[in-house]
Amino acid sequence: MACIMDTNEEERVKGKTVEVGRAHFETETTRFTILDAPGHKSYVPNMISGASQADIGVLVISARKGEFETGYEKGGQTREHVLAKTLGVSKLLVVVNKMDDPTVNWSKARSRLLS
Repeated sequence: MACIMDTNEEERVKGKTVEVGRAHFETETTRFTILDAPGHKSYVPNMISGASQADIGVLVISARKGEFETGYEKGGQTREHVLAKTLGVSKLLVVVNKMDDPTVNWSKARSRLLS
């Protein structure tokens, strides 16, 4: 998603979403807006801005050992992102990324831990 939604030079260079990206698509009956909010801890205020406009959220978390755990420590960004529910996000879909990482290697035990 980042290769489509991250349009400014800083985002492309750093490989991190900085600003809330927007894209639109429509069906015959409904217009949808996709907001790509940053996940990096330095940009949590921007994430809050995007989440406050959303009805549904997709939270992508890393299965990589160490990254997942860090996200839930005090001050961890995953903990802060889960707060999106308090901003009016009625449904939150959690997607686990990096299951192919050598520290995980598609482990069923790791998958169960994360779910």
